[in-house]
Amino acid sequence: MAGLSPALGQAGLFDWSSGGATKATRSLTLATWNMEWLMTPATYRELASRCTSQQPASHERAFPCSPGKPMPPQRSNADFEALSRTAEELQRTLRADVVALQEVDGPEAARQVFRHGWKLDCFVQRAHPQKVGFAIRDGIPYRCNGDLNALDIDGSTRAGADVTLYPGTRQQVRLLAVHLKSGCFDGRMDRHFSPCTKLQEQAPIVEQWIDTRVKEGVDFAVLGDFNRQLERDARYAAGPDENAPVNLVQAWSDDVPRGAILLRATEGQRYEPCDARDRHKQYIDDILISQSLAQKNKGRRFARLPYAPQDQDRQLSDHCPVVWSLEP
Repeated sequence: MAGLSPALGQAGLFDWSSGGATKATRSLTLATWNMEWLMTPATYRELASRCTSQQPASHERAFPCSPGKPMPPQRSNADFEALSRTAEELQRTLRADVVALQEVDGPEAARQVFRHGWKLDCFVQRAHPQKVGFAIRDGIPYRCNGDLNALDIDGSTRAGADVTLYPGTRQQVRLLAVHLKSGCFDGRMDRHFSPCTKLQEQAPIVEQWIDTRVKEGVDFAVLGDFNRQLERDARYAAGPDENAPVNLVQAWSDDVPRGAILLRATEGQRYEPCDARDRHKQYIDDILISQSLAQKNKGRRFARLPYAPQDQDRQLSDHCPVVWSLEP
């Protein structure tokens, strides 16, 4: 079994094994997991035989093998088994209802890890094997809303995946899974540095999605790999131009329109490494929920799901799950 974050052992936290709240006051547990180039072994062999010297565009069915840089990880059966055990922890112990997935080559690849009890769906329509999509617990009604293609600003960045849980009911929640441009992890986004320039272009697209949901009166969350240290980012203003913000969090959570306020899962949380090899110092994977969803769920329990110590030599991922349980 994967090791649970020490936060789960603190007194007074939610009893994950109890199954959550009653149906009349339904709890919701959200998770996000970047799985680092997850693909089937057959796909890996095929793409490795014709890998490219540069990062492929979105329409290209390929992955890079640049000189001096590591190849995407090639996984053994034992590696998939270890990843599957982490997925089982998400399902059985943490009671995750939905997991936003990044860097997964569609449902077939996801099934290597999410083997039982999940619907694997709403993946973005992209030839590139780094896709965004969802694992949704069996029994939860949902509707795929199509890709947020505008996030692919240059034909080489990643669209967002959009799903509605419990459509047409009082429990309806809309989710946007993102994997934003990498490379601009902190500092102002208006400096002359290509990753920051591209992330700055993506920011108002996410804000427009958020603002539309607020105007519709829909509960929502934005979750995934933001490739941004949001704990640090949130300390600084967005700047005067909402079409070119210099930081993300204050741009999105600006109460314009009224109610456009976001709460963040990792706010104030100490960074828990995924394993002994993890050299990150702050979270870049996160879950942001709307003010309206937060008001309906006063009990919010954060968890990090690191990999089990016995799997530290396995080829897993350079990310591990972030989990947020929302309880009425």
